[in-house]
Amino acid sequence: MSQIIQRNLQKTRKETIAVSDDKQIRFDVSVDHGSFSPSHWHEAIEIIYVLEGSAVVTLFDLTITLEPGQMLLINSGLVHASRCPSGNRTILMQIPDDLLLSFLLDVSHLWFVIDYDSPNPEVQENIQRLRNLLLDMMRLQEDGRPGYLLGFQRDLFEFLDLLYRKFLQEMPVDYHPKSSRVLSRLDAVLSYTHQNYRSPITLKEAAQVAALQPEYFCRFFKENMGTTYLQYLNDYRLSCLYRDLVATDLSIRELEERHGFTNDKLFHKLFRERFHTTPLQTRKASRQLKLQEADASNTK
Repeated sequence: MSQIIQRNLQKTRKETIAVSDDKQIRFDVSVDHGSFSPSHWHEAIEIIYVLEGSAVVTLFDLTITLEPGQMLLINSGLVHASRCPSGNRTILMQIPDDLLLSFLLDVSHLWFVIDYDSPNPEVQENIQRLRNLLLDMMRLQEDGRPGYLLGFQRDLFEFLDLLYRKFLQEMPVDYHPKSSRVLSRLDAVLSYTHQNYRSPITLKEAAQVAALQPEYFCRFFKENMGTTYLQYLNDYRLSCLYRDLVATDLSIRELEERHGFTNDKLFHKLFRERFHTTPLQTRKASRQLKLQEADASNTK
């Protein structure tokens, strides 16, 4: 995987992360039968490690496909979207900025870059050490023996120490944190979208929520989200529909109506562009994956 050049970076809609009280971070090992999460950001460093299957992450106009054994670090405040096209099992770790503030004076300028293709043996050794620490944290959590948190926290802080000493870099010159006024406008627009996405939403309505003229609103949204408002609206509809597609027996037509798609032809075009398959094929693949997992579980 080539070095990720993170650019055009803005803070936008914050997604709340579920932090466990005992660890002060989020650390999940999960099986995903298919999902799509439209553009969002966290006030946290996010690590995705693929154990099985694949994951696709989009950072503005850069799309990265992660295969088993590959890891991706997403810096705090970086807008990204993610999808699981055909099922996967991953480690997801999110380290809140608030935790880092307990040990560092300023986290607003922290920026980490992992050059996965570096020819430097030391860099590759350090990357492998990060992977091994994640796997050890997973084993400790799954084992859950009394006192396992001691080893888990040891690995966590060794991970953070290695990250800080070996992968910290200067923040990109094109990173321009947005003002609270800009963030509040984006929050208002996205909250309105999430609440009303089942109904038609015009650019004029979205612009009014942001208190901007429609022409300027289009530029404003694209600059901060890396996508147009219409694309975001349809992506959000698709993400909600996708969850129901793999979890319910509702017909495709019912799902379209439930999630705001009024044009069947346009819906199928958007779905294929996003997922490179059809809704029925997606449902079939998800069910087959679940049956395989059930059979594997029964044979143990």
